[in-house]
Order: sequence, then C-alpha cells, then structure tokens
Amino acid sequence: MKQSKLIRLATAACLLAMPLLAQAQLLKGKLVGVQDEDVAVAYSPDGYLLNQQVKEMNIAQDGTFTFDVQLEKPFADVEIYIGESGIFGAHLQKDKTLEVTITKTANGLDIAFKGPGADLSRFVNLSSKAFDSMKYSSMDPSQSRPNAEYRALLEEEYNKVKAALPRIKDKQMRDYYTRLSEGNYKWTKARLIMDDCENKKVSTKTNPEMLELLKDIDVNDDINYQTNMSLTALNQSAKTEFGGSNEALCYELMDIVNSRVTNPKLRNVMVRIIAQDYYLYGDGSGNYEEFTKRFREFAGSDAGIVDGMYKNFLEVLKSKEKTAAGTPAPDITLDTPDGKQVQLKDIARGKFTYIDVWATWCGPCKREIPFMAKLVERFKGNDKVMFISISVDENVDAWKKMIDADKPAWPQYNINGKVNAQFSADWGITGIPRFIMIDKEGNIFAADATRPSNEETAKTIEEQTK
Repeated sequence: MKQSKLIRLATAACLLAMPLLAQAQLLKGKLVGVQDEDVAVAYSPDGYLLNQQVKEMNIAQDGTFTFDVQLEKPFADVEIYIGESGIFGAHLQKDKTLEVTITKTANGLDIAFKGPGADLSRFVNLSSKAFDSMKYSSMDPSQSRPNAEYRALLEEEYNKVKAALPRIKDKQMRDYYTRLSEGNYKWTKARLIMDDCENKKVSTKTNPEMLELLKDIDVNDDINYQTNMSLTALNQSAKTEFGGSNEALCYELMDIVNSRVTNPKLRNVMVRIIAQDYYLYGDGSGNYEEFTKRFREFAGSDAGIVDGMYKNFLEVLKSKEKTAAGTPAPDITLDTPDGKQVQLKDIARGKFTYIDVWATWCGPCKREIPFMAKLVERFKGNDKVMFISISVDENVDAWKKMIDADKPAWPQYNINGKVNAQFSADWGITGIPRFIMIDKEGNIFAADATRPSNEETAKTIEEQTK
C-alpha cells in the first residue's frame, strides 16, 4: 500500500529514538488550574526535528513537575505538551534551571517563564506555536481549510516570528534563531506543498514550487539537517518513485548519499531511512538477499541498525503466505471498553468486516479516523458490513479517554501486551495504521487493505456487500 512522505518521515521519528540521560534539573514546571491533563516534554538530543522523543511527566499533587536530560550542547529547545490542547516552547541552558508556570485562564492556557533562558524561551514559545504542524492540518475533514489558506496562515505566522527576532539581544543567538526560523518555515512550506500534491495525486518531484524551495539547500548544513530540509532535499532528488519493493529507489538513494553527504549525522539518518523504505515499506518482491549484502557494505559501521528490521522483514514475508486472500482469518481475543472480552471471529461472522488497527499516540492513525467515520455513515443501515477499530494502546486509560470524548459510532476494542504481539505476528503488522478486510465467510479478503481516505475502499465495500 502506498505510503505518503509524511507518514514515512513520521515513522522515522520512532526509529531514531535515543535514551534520555539524567542530570541536574533543567526545567521546573508548575500547573495552575490545569487538571486531568497529560503533560509531556519533547526533546531532540542533537536538535534534529525527526529525532525528537517524548517523555511523559510525573505530576505531583501540588501540580509541579521536573524535566532532566544530559544536554549534548550548551542549550536545547524543548516543547511542552499539555493534553490535546496546549503546546509551548522553552529554551534550556546547560547546568541551569528554567522555571515555567502554566495557568488555565478564561482564554485557554498561558505560560510564564522565570530564570536563565526566560527571554529566549518567550521567542522559542512563539516559534513553536507558529510552526506547530497541527496548525496546518486537521484530523476532522469538516474543520480542514483549503491549502491556500494554510499557506497564507504560514506567511502570517512567519512574519510574527521575524518581527520578534530583533528582540534577541545576543547577536550569535539571534543569527542562530534567524536561520532556524527560516528552516522551520521552509519545512512547513514543503509539507504544505506535499499535502497539496498528494491531494491532487501529482508528484512533488516535478513541482516548480518545491524545486525552487530546494534548489539552494546545502544538505550538509546543520540547520538544514535539524529542520529536516536536508532529508527532504535528498529524497526529492531521487528520480525513482516510491512503491513496490523500493529496491531501485533505495539503490538510487545510496548513490546520492555516497556522492553528496558528508555530514555524519545526516548519513546515519539516511542509512536508517533507506533501511526503513526497504524493510518496512517494501513489498519483498525484490532480491532481498542481494540488497541486504549491498546495503551492509553501504552502511559500514551503521550496518547493525538493519538487524532488527531484517528479522521483522523475514517474518512479514512468512506472514504474507499465511495471510493470502482466501485463507482463514486468524482469531484473537478483543477487550471492550467496559472490560468484557469477545472473539474477532464471533463479531465478524457473516459480515464483510473492515478493521482499523490504530493507537492514540499515532498521528497518521488519527488522521484516518474522520474518514473512517464517513465510511461508517455512508454504509449506515447496511447489515452486510461491519466496521471495527482495534487499538493497540498499552495505556488503556488513554484509549478509553479518547473514545469517551469522541464517541465513535462503531465498535471499539483494545489489545495489548502478548495479545497484541500475537495479533501483529499473525497479520505481519510492523507499523500502524493498518487496515484489514475479512469476507463474510471469515476468510481474509485483504491483510493490508486500503485506507478509509482512499476512495477505492468504499468501492470495494460496495462491491462485496451488494
């Protein structure tokens, strides 16, 4: 199934995670009037946008929390997430403590900074909000705006950021944030171009605006690396389109990296991306043994990162034989929101069943939910089809909280731990979202089905439920 560039890049963020190491408290926070909200801090050890990792905060009874990491540089910017409603940026300095107070007001959430880095934190906070990806997209199609409006909003927000830059007193820091802001602006603009091209079903590789945006990008520059412009430029320069085994694309990307990349951090990322494109998103139709041999030579000291992916890849190939169309669908025990258990075969019996495998922490999964809702509404009253969603959340409370808030009109179930591991092994699932179709006889119709947002999905359901 074809994957968008944004989904591939988002998945890369999970693959690039590094452990957090403790040191002195860098951030002390306090919540005032904020209740029953999850709080997390996102931090990138080397500043790379897609190397960002998220650490959930333990909130004390008095609303305080602390965040500690071992900074690789003299300073680092972080983002503080308050539930689904708040995002704040902050500037941390090595061996110093920044204090933040987040207060619930009549107009929403407000933040105040105190201590070393407070002035820069006000700028970083403005910038984080200006380039927040959720500002330029919506999971609810009814709330989505035309691409042109998002473009206009981006220009408006970038102008606010540029107007704030002169207030940074230190020239070296002002120059750094000037370049970083430009990089974040270009990356957000690139994403909007990708969205527009994807909606119009055209390639970004020949898009004049994208070509103009990327023409002068120095891929080895640290700012371009941090803001993801280096990775975007390298991927865009490949002439081979994404799809199938991805073998030709991966070989071309290896050649591009060998000829253009001198930044060791970027090379490491590209090794991971190429491995991901082949072993995670490829369909296995190529000569994977020869590819693996050549890839290890290309990866050099980074070759070890392929071991886990290669093992999963071989397991997926085996699972494809077990999940071929027409074979009996593997059964599994599902947990209901009220704590009961049901068997998949029982709830799917006699109906053409469309399954959404997702999690509350998965952005691409949540982007498909409104389209799933449209499908359910479209086939309302058709007793020949069944729609179900299966969450793989280990945090069952987070799952329950989301479905209680959204109140989806179709059955919701959860699997976790060993049950999820067995389910993933049975179906060859290495990433989500994943969609499955089971025919009315209980046999597999499609183990890797089209997404709700794909118009072919509704056509298939119509044909199978006449």
